[in-house]
Amino acid sequence: MRSLLFVFALVGCADEKSDSDTGSNSFVASDDTSGDGGVEGLAPLADLSDDDCPKMMESNTGTFSSSGESRTVTVVVPSGEVEPDGPLVYFFHGLLDPSSTPTPTEYMASALQLQSIADETGVTFVLPQSGLFERLGFEFFMWEVETGESNDMVLFDDLRTCAALERDIDLTKVHAMGMSGGALFTTVVARERGDTLATMIEMSGGSDISMLTFDGLLSEYKTPAYAMPALLISGGPTDTWPGGGMDLVDFSGATDNLAEQLYGDGHYVVRCEHDRGHAVPMEAVQASWEWVEAHQFGETSPFIEDGIDALGSWCSVVE
Repeated sequence: MRSLLFVFALVGCADEKSDSDTGSNSFVASDDTSGDGGVEGLAPLADLSDDDCPKMMESNTGTFSSSGESRTVTVVVPSGEVEPDGPLVYFFHGLLDPSSTPTPTEYMASALQLQSIADETGVTFVLPQSGLFERLGFEFFMWEVETGESNDMVLFDDLRTCAALERDIDLTKVHAMGMSGGALFTTVVARERGDTLATMIEMSGGSDISMLTFDGLLSEYKTPAYAMPALLISGGPTDTWPGGGMDLVDFSGATDNLAEQLYGDGHYVVRCEHDRGHAVPMEAVQASWEWVEAHQFGETSPFIEDGIDALGSWCSVVE
């Protein structure tokens, strides 16, 4: 599996595909939506908001109806016959310009070569697409990180239910991962849906960020329902946005803030700091995948007993 880690570094331009395929299925909801598998504290499956699911039996980018809206999602599933009870990994993209990246989920799945990883590991990846925001004359993809309950959170719920019913994923192995704006949304997901996650992984995220043109704090921290292990990564003093001398967000500082808050609430937190700025170097990818492989909802992190040498010397346990 370690050989697959290197494909994450191959970030390049993915060919954009047509969004004409709606990706919707003829869906019949199951009568049993408890979904907790008898695991104490694990949230049951949510009812589907629109009785619709994306295509999940094959890798594709399409749309489906969630909260009365058409939402785009890229699903990457293992090729061929797959054992049931596999893990589910959400990957939340960052802030992107729709004029240059009209389908950010498809771009990320292709650039990170997630199909190869799914084939090797049996992981199902879901890459939902955020809505569009307009600020100061600019339009960009961005997650709803000012509030708690939102259509973006319902989208998270819908995809978890769809993956459980259509792909028979193991609900104790659901992980939330994001980069930049997607990492900030991961903070919100952990806060609002902590009882669904085995782990959270953030690359240049954080909490309690003040931002021009936004009324409230972005990714405001509140105690999650479940003290999941958290891997928090940032890129040092130059991990800022947008950069170029105009630093509106200090991701390293925001990540430190989140680490202290999670630790104070009883989470096992590993804090990793590289010196590459607002980027995802190979060591961050390697640490992330080690983290996903090791954790399951309701079980103590094996890193507590075994130590974190596998994550690298640039990481430390928050104490």
